[in-house]
Amino acid sequence: MYTPVVRSVSDRHRRGLLLHASVFLLVGVLATGVWWLAERSQGMNTVFWPGFIMLLLLIPLGLHAAVVLSGPARPSPAPPVPAVEAGDRALATVLFTDIVGSTEHASHVGDRRWGELLDLHDRLARELVGQLQGRLVKSTGDGILALFDRPGRAIRCATALRDRLRGSGVEIRAGVHTGEVQLRGDDVGGIGVHFAARVTAAAAPGEVLVSGTVHDLVAGSDYVLEDRGAHALKGIGGEWRLFAVRA
Repeated sequence: MYTPVVRSVSDRHRRGLLLHASVFLLVGVLATGVWWLAERSQGMNTVFWPGFIMLLLLIPLGLHAAVVLSGPARPSPAPPVPAVEAGDRALATVLFTDIVGSTEHASHVGDRRWGELLDLHDRLARELVGQLQGRLVKSTGDGILALFDRPGRAIRCATALRDRLRGSGVEIRAGVHTGEVQLRGDDVGGIGVHFAARVTAAAAPGEVLVSGTVHDLVAGSDYVLEDRGAHALKGIGGEWRLFAVRA
């Protein structure tokens, strides 16, 4: 299902200017022609009224054109994009982060300072996800869930968030997995999301873990991934190899 195409304001604006210029030119040619004929037939003593027509029509038209052209530019609206239906599935890289020992940290620094740290965490997360062209799905209270179109961007977001929060005494862990997710309005679900959450839970403090799928997808890139062996992920059958991003 597609959004109906709406004719842009800037297109109408350009057509109006073209019509304006055409009328301006036509009136100018007609007035000049009348003036010339009057001069040829009756001499200079009777040519005032064509000149009056030029002043009456050309000058206001010229002033109006100048005002329109000097006005602010009005950009065309973005082209229509396909509407996303609830329940659709999409391939995406899922990033989960989690603040390590959040309860203990909150009790140690107090509610006010902890609230400031959470605000810092959320602000940095929004900035980094936006810079790396991801989608911040939601805050989990002491972490985030975000989607990216490329696994490399999710890894960069996780490591940058970890490094920038360390200066404020906040340590996080993160998990990255690429797979199909189920789109549920503003939220997402599905096994791919649960898998990423389990990868995050397996990470040590300060560690960014990725699934074997992500490991294969970024092969040949500049990322150095260390094998952390096979893990049994809660609620997901079998064992899965996980890899840590070298700091």
